[in-house]
Amino acid sequence: MLYKSILSTQFWATALLTVQAYHLQHDVRQVEPCAQVGDWIAEAKTTKGIPGGLVYGCLTSMPFDAHSAVDFVDKYRKYLQFQSTIETLKGPPPTYRMPPTDLLGGLDSIRTKAENNEYANHWGFEFDLRQLVNSAHDAHLSLQLCSTVLFRFSNSIPLVSVSPDGLELPQIYTLDDAQLLMEGARSVSPVVLIDGQKAAEYLEQFTSTAPLHDADAQYNTNFPSLASQVSIGAPRNNGLWSRNVAEMWTGDRIDLTFANGSTLTSHRTADLIRSEFPFRDGAALLDARCRKAQIPSTTSASSDSAGYPNTTWTSYGGGIAGYFSTAEELQDVGVLAVTTFSVYPSTLKQVSVEFLRNATAAGKKKIIIDLSANPGGSLTSGLDLFHIFFPDVVPYTATRLRAHPGAEFLGKAFARLAQSDRKLSLELWDANPFSWQSAVTPDQERGYESLEEWYGPYDIEGASVSGLYANFNYTTISTPYSPITGYGPIPLDPAERLFAPEDIVMITDGNCVSTCAYFVDRMHCQGVRTVAFGGRPQYGPMQAIGGTRGAQNLAYGGIYSYVDIAHGLVRDSLRNGSIALMTTEEWAEFNRSLPVH
Repeated sequence: MLYKSILSTQFWATALLTVQAYHLQHDVRQVEPCAQVGDWIAEAKTTKGIPGGLVYGCLTSMPFDAHSAVDFVDKYRKYLQFQSTIETLKGPPPTYRMPPTDLLGGLDSIRTKAENNEYANHWGFEFDLRQLVNSAHDAHLSLQLCSTVLFRFSNSIPLVSVSPDGLELPQIYTLDDAQLLMEGARSVSPVVLIDGQKAAEYLEQFTSTAPLHDADAQYNTNFPSLASQVSIGAPRNNGLWSRNVAEMWTGDRIDLTFANGSTLTSHRTADLIRSEFPFRDGAALLDARCRKAQIPSTTSASSDSAGYPNTTWTSYGGGIAGYFSTAEELQDVGVLAVTTFSVYPSTLKQVSVEFLRNATAAGKKKIIIDLSANPGGSLTSGLDLFHIFFPDVVPYTATRLRAHPGAEFLGKAFARLAQSDRKLSLELWDANPFSWQSAVTPDQERGYESLEEWYGPYDIEGASVSGLYANFNYTTISTPYSPITGYGPIPLDPAERLFAPEDIVMITDGNCVSTCAYFVDRMHCQGVRTVAFGGRPQYGPMQAIGGTRGAQNLAYGGIYSYVDIAHGLVRDSLRNGSIALMTTEEWAEFNRSLPVH
């Protein structure tokens, strides 16, 4: 779960941040909205706190180019076909909590609308694309487009969800009021209406349109819960509520009404992410920042261990750290805080093993694993940490590749490469999702005999997919730099369980995503219990994990890299008179099916 789904190629498209049109009031000179943004920055001498209406007017002044839009959709479809849940999302099981969505059909509808030149601006085209991708509610499936790296919207009054005593249902408060509440004040009043709508109902709009799958996780993401953070440090607002509200644009202001009848107005503003803004109209902005500029890759946001004391057992930045409590009633408890799996893998192993060994030596009987707001990270690190706790259990992973012409051609290219050049093929096997030679069964016991045995395709619940295989061959992928305890050159250390499952408790707040979700699931299977804080304001249990629980995630750039390698190998084999990896007819179909530029 290492990868981020961000196209590595140059994106010119941008995203609409609203459903309703906002009409900027021009003066008699009809000054362009983007020019007004530039003038405001020059006069204020800051790129922060720009009036949201000016920025929104600028972004919606970017012109629409139907030809380029259609071309973009056609190219994006070649990437989207690799999404493994397309058929399942179209006809989900009864237990699925979100509406079904037809990703490929939705893309066809956007293409038709673009081809008919039905978009008023480039911004509207982007909005439809983002809404379609978000409808999958999969944190691993994302489409970062150029508008998201131009400005960052926020609101002047952040809101949080908090229960005064951990027993009452959480209510929505301003951040300042919530801090007073947690200090013991009882005169503060919760927010009951937002823009005249019940606060809880207002929030549900963003729960249903945001990319996270699970409602409890999305509630915590939109409205950070102070109650789940009091024990580990100062409350914080992660800004996602502000961004989501800005996307549902209704104007420059948000009116808050409190239970005591008082009111307050929050204003939408935007910060320029870059240091300068020389653009005088939407066309210039589109040309400079979307058609020519590459979109930078992003990484998973990592957390720190704010609120915990200093400790000997920690990684740089506190991504993983171990603590002994000084509280008298917790003398037999050790706490392992894992705020991200994006820690350097060998460091994660070193810190966790040293801490657990010292915990047993110090007579600790119980272990708390704090996974609050863990955004995931390296899957190998999740495998490694699980195996450190349970060295006698094979870390189970299993996945299937969605079968389609593009995947089939890649599988054939790498399979035939193995037949013609064994040495070269070995350099392309480790973790190559399109090479059957690297695939092993989920129990790590055997490989596959042929491309046909591995790829199939097989019909599983109406979806055409490959056979079931492990995310990695642990033996070949485990190294001193990215270890999986007990595999490859990494010894099984510890060789036995240091703590029984009934003596381990995991703490989450529902925002346990990707590798974190995998880790919790595997620990659950061994009998480890979970305590979850936060979630939607309702009595009853909340989910422990959320966001996405998928297998290894392949980025757009990763897909393109494998396609580019295969393309070059096939081309060279045809030109150089060596054993051809494909016929010219197959190669032509390869180029039609895959994103080759």
